[in-house]
Amino acid sequence: MISIPASDGYKLSGKLYSASKNIEKNKVLVINSATAVDKKLYHHYASFMAEKGYQVLTYDYRGIAASRPKKLRGFKASFTDWGKKDFSGVINFVRKEFPNREIVTLGHSIGGTIIGMTENNHEISGIINIGAQTAYYKDWAKDQKVKIYFLWHIFFPMLTRLYGYFPGKKLGMLEDIPKGVIDQWHNRRKITDMSTQMKTKGIDLFYDSCNAKLLTLGIEDDPIGTEKAIKRIHDLFEASDKEMQIIKLTSVPIDKIGHFGFFSRKFKDTLWLKTLTWFDSI
Repeated sequence: MISIPASDGYKLSGKLYSASKNIEKNKVLVINSATAVDKKLYHHYASFMAEKGYQVLTYDYRGIAASRPKKLRGFKASFTDWGKKDFSGVINFVRKEFPNREIVTLGHSIGGTIIGMTENNHEISGIINIGAQTAYYKDWAKDQKVKIYFLWHIFFPMLTRLYGYFPGKKLGMLEDIPKGVIDQWHNRRKITDMSTQMKTKGIDLFYDSCNAKLLTLGIEDDPIGTEKAIKRIHDLFEASDKEMQIIKLTSVPIDKIGHFGFFSRKFKDTLWLKTLTWFDSI
C-alpha cells in the first residue's frame, strides 16, 4: 500500500499495480471507486489492466475503508471533497510519479460523478464512466424505485443521525460512510439539476473544462445507473468527444450484472476487454 496526499494534505490509502514489462504502455489508469466501496473490489480488474501494460492506481476516498480515521463520528467529508480534494490529489500524485504518461480514468458510480468536481481534470486523456449518476430518485428503475428510496433517503439518513456516520460494515452493507456524504447525497433526491444545486451552495464544478474523450457505460439491469440517470452526468461533459452505450445482458451473455457486477472476473474476456480496447485507442 502507498500513501497519497489529497490536495489539502489528507493521507489517502492507495495501491499501485505495476505494468507488465513485456507490454508496458504509456498510460496510467486511475480507478475511482463507488461510494461505500473498498478499493479491493477493483483488485482483479486492476491486475488485468496491469497485465495488459497499464500502471494502475486504486485508492480509498477519505472516510472510506483504509482511508478512514479511527473515529468516524464527527469526521468532516462530503462527496464533493472526494472530487475537489481527493481525486485532485491523486491526479497530482500520478503526474509527479509518471510525468510523461497519459492519465486515463475509470469512474464507477460516484467515481464518475466526482470527475467533474476536480479542477485539474484537464490532465485526463480518457474516461470510462460506469453507472455514474446524480441520485435523482425518478431516474431509478421503476420496479426498485421505492426500495432504493427507502434505503438511501429514509433508512440511511436515520441511522446516520443516530450513529454520526452510516454503519455500513456493522450491517453487512459495504463500508461505513461519513455523515457529510450521506447528507449531501440525501439532498440530491428530488432535484433534477445537480449543477445548479451545487453552484447555489458555492460549490464549483468543472465538467465543462474537461476535454477528455469519454465513454459512458450503462448496464441494462442496473437499477441505479439507468440510461436516464447516466445521461445526466454524460451531458455535463460538454467539451468531451463522447459516446454512451448500454450493455445488454444478451451481448455478454449473462442473466445478471447489476450495479457492481462489472468487476467480476467472469467478464475478463468480454466487458473488461471492451474497456481495454477503448483505453488503448486513446
